Amino acid sequence: MDPDLTTKERLQRAAKAAFWARGYSNVGLREIARAAGADVALIKRYFGDKLGLFSATLDRAFDTSALPQTNGADLVEAVVHLFSIASRDPNDPSIIRLILMNAHDAEVGALVRAAHGQQMQSYLERVIGDPTRAALFMSVILGASVAEKSLRLQATAPLGSSGYAAELRYMLQAALAYKVT
Repeated sequence: MDPDLTTKERLQRAAKAAFWARGYSNVGLREIARAAGADVALIKRYFGDKLGLFSATLDRAFDTSALPQTNGADLVEAVVHLFSIASRDPNDPSIIRLILMNAHDAEVGALVRAAHGQQMQSYLERVIGDPTRAALFMSVILGASVAEKSLRLQATAPLGSSGYAAELRYMLQAALAYKVT
């Protein structure tokens, strides 16, 4: 852990890494406190309880400020770029892992879905201009991530290659081109 961080920040960072990688229900507070080098009682002091700590990891989870704010074509290129530079370390937290590991959880799923809807989905709808195409766009992102991490499909181009970028670009553009009837 970074010694320049406060105890609260270390707890939040350790919680984000654990909750997002393995899921809320699979992580204990003692484990998070140990990873942060802090006493477990400090979680109650700073966050109230496990749910409060998880909620704190959602702050700015779906931050879109660095993404294009004007059109879908720029958004496609930004997503292709983000996929090309994304860490492939399963212990690194990402919003894709957050969604995949927690959106279905009985206790925190509604929080994840609400944060996604308020931050990411509303952004996609604004930039893309249509809720259906925005949902399809997000589905491509999630589907590509699942295919990459779980299925490891042999017929797709190797990760990081220009072929991989072209395949992802094609799927994202197809989501944007969908004609809502």
